[in-house]
Amino acid sequence: MQAVSPESRRRAVERLRGLVASVLSHLETRGADDLRHPVRDPGRLDRWYRQLLVILLVLLVGLVSFWKLDRDASSWRDETVSYAVAKRSLGELWLLVQNIDAVHGLYYFLAHLVLGIWDDGVLTLRVLSVLGTLTAVLGVHAIGSRLGDPATGFLSGGAFLCVPQVQFYAQEARSYALVTAAVVWATWFFVRALQDGRRRWWAGYAGLLLLAGWLHVFALLVVLAHAVTLGRTGHLRRLGWRWLGGVAFAGCAVAPLAAVSAGQASAQLDWLGRPSLQDWLGFIVPAAVAATLGIWLRRRDEGSAGAVTLSAIGVPLLIVPAGFLLAVSLVHPWYVDRYVLYCMSGLALLVGQALRHWQLILRADPARRRRRLYATAAVAFALFAALGPWYWQLRSPVSRTDTVESYWGLTVTVPGDTEPVLFQPARRRVWVLARPAVFGQLDDIALLQTPAASGTLYGVEASPDVIRKRMLQHREINVLRDRPGQPLDNTPAEITKREVLRRHYQLCWVIPVNGGESAIFIRRDAAATDPLCAPGRDIYS
Repeated sequence: MQAVSPESRRRAVERLRGLVASVLSHLETRGADDLRHPVRDPGRLDRWYRQLLVILLVLLVGLVSFWKLDRDASSWRDETVSYAVAKRSLGELWLLVQNIDAVHGLYYFLAHLVLGIWDDGVLTLRVLSVLGTLTAVLGVHAIGSRLGDPATGFLSGGAFLCVPQVQFYAQEARSYALVTAAVVWATWFFVRALQDGRRRWWAGYAGLLLLAGWLHVFALLVVLAHAVTLGRTGHLRRLGWRWLGGVAFAGCAVAPLAAVSAGQASAQLDWLGRPSLQDWLGFIVPAAVAATLGIWLRRRDEGSAGAVTLSAIGVPLLIVPAGFLLAVSLVHPWYVDRYVLYCMSGLALLVGQALRHWQLILRADPARRRRRLYATAAVAFALFAALGPWYWQLRSPVSRTDTVESYWGLTVTVPGDTEPVLFQPARRRVWVLARPAVFGQLDDIALLQTPAASGTLYGVEASPDVIRKRMLQHREINVLRDRPGQPLDNTPAEITKREVLRRHYQLCWVIPVNGGESAIFIRRDAAATDPLCAPGRDIYS
């Protein structure tokens, strides 16, 4: 083959450059109408661009949320409650919410309907949470696009999905992803109402607040953030009455649920303590980041006075509801981060706009682009290195307090015989609620009335005297209980259980599992001849 001379190569390159230059000149002078497939609607490309970003977000949410959704075929106690309660009849559900857990009543009803269509255990309810997360991400995208541009919306939605708490509850068979979706879209209607003022936006805002409040009462704390936004943007005097009207409508509609939930709070939230250092740090660090981003973004915003901006929406949304609930929890311990999960949408909006501004900065300064790209890549790599193991850990069984499936096989009995079982405390009965068949025939020593029949989550136990009498009838008792070191319930029934075991039984064998243990107690008058209780034997062997 004949070699190409350098001069021929140079002439070919020059001809190619001339051809490209002529094409560009032609496009500049004649426009897109000379293309083979002309686009006569300038807005069409913009619509395609917006739709492409939405499709990418949907695919991203699906990829992240369905990744290891089954969590190695494991579930934990709260998810078991959701599934067991949702499997009850509507009459049993109504009886339950009159006694306890009314705050989750609407979610249980929705879960009941979904399980009636497709019942694959807690996995079905996790799919419901994935859909809630998808709806919330699209809502964050809509707000970012409305107050910024499509790229800002896409970056905001992606940032929201990357929040570890969001990924945690996207794969949780509980209501918090749905609550977040309702609050985010209520905020979108709030933004539209501030910009437009038409009644339909206020009506949508009130309706979404109502839905969010019925999914969880603490969702209505978002109105405090919206009140701050009204004040910061100068719309309080002009639109304050309309906003109050929507809030009043939603508040009155949710008031019956709030009243019932307040009456149940002492029994339902008695396990909570005052906010810990971890709780405060989990609030202060994101709040500091949000405040810093808000100040930086406010300096770069070039809108008119009173314009609704992402910083005016995002900073109060992150700080105000969570900060208020933390302050209240100093007196009434009600704070758990999942109750205000929706606050993270405020941080995502700020991060999305900051990333968009940084992207524009990179474009505007070609001289420093390479250095800044390297710095951006280094920061992104550091974040991925820090959060990647966390994301992986969220999808493992040990990410939850306990694993219900780890108790399967610990109560295997001889066919036709029953296994005497005692739960310490009584709420640990939740471990057997979702799949009672896998535990075999159990003699639940302390149980007086089943959860479904009594309209409770964990059933009603007998009086202390009856529990003592029943316990002493058994030579061996399998106690399913918390691991040592956990706080002890000081109810009369729990005190009686501990007293009888201490005085009349010997602990002979312990099987530790994730979040608890199976402890075999044998009555002292029979322990001397039982191989499990041989002197010097390691009870954990």
